[in-house]
Amino acid sequence: MGQRMGIRIEQIERVHYGLIAAASGVAWVTGWGGPGSVALGGGVMAANLWLLKQIARRLLTAQSAAERPGVVLLLVLAKFSIFIGLLGLLFWQVPLDPMAFAAGATLLMVACVAVALTSQTASAPEPEGQG
Repeated sequence: MGQRMGIRIEQIERVHYGLIAAASGVAWVTGWGGPGSVALGGGVMAANLWLLKQIARRLLTAQSAAERPGVVLLLVLAKFSIFIGLLGLLFWQVPLDPMAFAAGATLLMVACVAVALTSQTASAPEPEGQG
């Protein structure tokens, strides 16, 4: 089960990167928002997903968590500092388009849903009586 979950997270990451590139390109071509803001919003969420993946791997590996609890704590603190410290700093110091940033940030959820739907339809059994 852990292997399947790892593959799905890697699929989500790949789809997410593609969506960030596509949305940034659309923002650049259409002039809507800022392509940098879209990319930064998606990048922040990609960093969040990567940190969550590292935390989960270390927490779910009991031996690793027992040997190095400081690493898990450091990763959790890094995750929270991204969303509290860096996001506040970004919005106060960098000229961002908030709507474009929000659009980029939501692309991770879109990627999660897309991967879930495609893996669900790929593994769905065929209804009885048809075929």
